[in-house]
Amino acid sequence: MKHWTEPNGILLIQIPIDWQYLNPAIDGSEEEPPYGFQSYKDPIGCFQLSCYPLSEQAPSIAKANPNGVRNLSWNKSRMDDPNFCIHLFFGALHDQALIGKYIYDASLKDDDRINGQLNIVDKILKSIVIVPVNDRQLASDLDKFDRFTGSLAASHDLLNSAIDSGSYIEIIAISANQIDAYLRLSLVITKQLNDKTDDIDTQYLFQSDEDRGFMERKVFDHALKSNVIDHRVFEDLNALYQLRNRVIHRYIISNIKTRDLVDIASRYLSAVETTRLILRELENRQAGVQYGVYGKKFGKTSVTEEAVERLRATANDKHFIKKFERKVGK
Repeated sequence: MKHWTEPNGILLIQIPIDWQYLNPAIDGSEEEPPYGFQSYKDPIGCFQLSCYPLSEQAPSIAKANPNGVRNLSWNKSRMDDPNFCIHLFFGALHDQALIGKYIYDASLKDDDRINGQLNIVDKILKSIVIVPVNDRQLASDLDKFDRFTGSLAASHDLLNSAIDSGSYIEIIAISANQIDAYLRLSLVITKQLNDKTDDIDTQYLFQSDEDRGFMERKVFDHALKSNVIDHRVFEDLNALYQLRNRVIHRYIISNIKTRDLVDIASRYLSAVETTRLILRELENRQAGVQYGVYGKKFGKTSVTEEAVERLRATANDKHFIKKFERKVGK
């Protein structure tokens, strides 16, 4: 199983390692209720979960439980139509009203596999943990951190594919992304070490389509000012940045030769390793303290088979393409 965090940090659930979180994967779907999940391979149905403030969804229950609902129980019902069968689950826990659904095609009504899926749904519903209000921001930020590291892992699949095919422009572009990512993570950890805090500066880890965020050159500046990198590395990265822009934007209209791309790609790969080692040193420093993403509290430095499986699953969530699909689960 792997954990899934509601985007606002309200609740946590455990879902099968080989199930996909659907909302970010479907074009036009927002990260808001209902949150959908189904198997990566050959899904026969879809599980959905929604949560809403209990005071809004069920004010009478909220009034009867001013300190929150302490024990979760589920009311189950059906809502079938000629096209779909829908199993409904209604519950409440602490300050949240919960609605679960399992939806499948009506033609599968008597299929034995549905019982197996409903058993999984039952385990998911039993796994729900409502995060205390004061911890929800941290839970949401940790989820952004996990998605970021999963995306970084996925980028290595793209880089390896580009190296195997000798796609030098792609090597340069992906390497530039990875350098940026390693520096962003280094800045997050450095701030935690300096402030002795669990707080995660997510402005470095997530940028929506509407956010301006920190561009690559600004990340270099912040890394230099925070002593993550020295002046030599700073100058090397800026020089590579200029070369990268020339390759991406002016390959056709400049005198740059394809032969030059080999050297630029090699320099970029060397810079990737330099920044990776900088991050590793910071991770090792944080592993010895109680606070921060790699501190003893969260146990993210433990390299277990389960942790590796979760990372593979997160990379699959990033790719959502069969070519790069990692095997997870049995």
